[in-house]
Amino acid sequence: MTTAADSAAEGRVAVELRSVPDCPNLAPARQELRAALVDLGLPLAVVTEVVGDYPSPSILVNGVDVMGGTGDESAACRLDLPTGDRIRAALRQAMGAGSATAETELSLVDCCAQPGNAIRADRPHRAEQLPDRLRQVHRAILRHFAATGTAPTDADIRAAVNGADLDTAQALRELAREDLVAVDAAGRLVAAYPFSPTPTPHIVSLDEVEVFAMCAIDALGMPFMLGTDATITSADPHTGQPVHVTITSGAATYQPPEAVIVYAATGNAGRSVDTCCSTINFFASAANAQAWIAAHPSLAATVLDQDQAVTLGRDIFEPLLA
Repeated sequence: MTTAADSAAEGRVAVELRSVPDCPNLAPARQELRAALVDLGLPLAVVTEVVGDYPSPSILVNGVDVMGGTGDESAACRLDLPTGDRIRAALRQAMGAGSATAETELSLVDCCAQPGNAIRADRPHRAEQLPDRLRQVHRAILRHFAATGTAPTDADIRAAVNGADLDTAQALRELAREDLVAVDAAGRLVAAYPFSPTPTPHIVSLDEVEVFAMCAIDALGMPFMLGTDATITSADPHTGQPVHVTITSGAATYQPPEAVIVYAATGNAGRSVDTCCSTINFFASAANAQAWIAAHPSLAATVLDQDQAVTLGRDIFEPLLA
């Protein structure tokens, strides 16, 4: 089982995958990196991909080239391609350094403060650590959204957990402290990640129920959490062009086929709803995504391809109702 210290250590691992445009060896390097991350239990969220004048492809872990380069050489197609063994060794070293100084308690500051970490990837861990009754409340909220598309009332929550004496307001405050939900000053739900009680650009159709997702990653994670097929309707915030994703038996099909996801945050500490939910969006193309990022220089942003985004959504949300 992953401990709080382990999760904190993961937050100290930052990986850059660098390449020149159209690098023929980028895909194999990316595959080696993903395999290493999976083996070591690290989320894809630790990776930022950058394109520019670099030895290509290069993988830097906490600023150090895994193959021993300085990381700042001129653009070239490198012959010493990053190997799985070297990637794993660098990741293990970074994880060990992080765990030596990690706090035993996770903080909201870790949510969206670091580039490439624009969403709370530790949400499954936080849910797993809840007291049993509170975890029941959390699951009841998620299931109600999935069944109705709306936020549950206090009575709905009490009925779902057989808790006539349950203090729902206190339960919501405790869930909000873990950023599993968000509430307003009056204690009303404003988010139950991945669900939104109010309209957002991301509409998810689940059989006959339509729900709103808090962000693009939440929308992609929703069908995996619920074990169902889904259709996502959204729009490119740069051009307004529609983006559709159909998820059938765990496989995602995008329209347009070149659609990508921008994974961005304000860089400030705080709740996901305040720091990154509105800035994680679908884009019709990588060019649109880069144009939008350039127009929002204050955001810490990276572009995820379709597989990366689906994997991230699945990893964050699938465990919540498992």
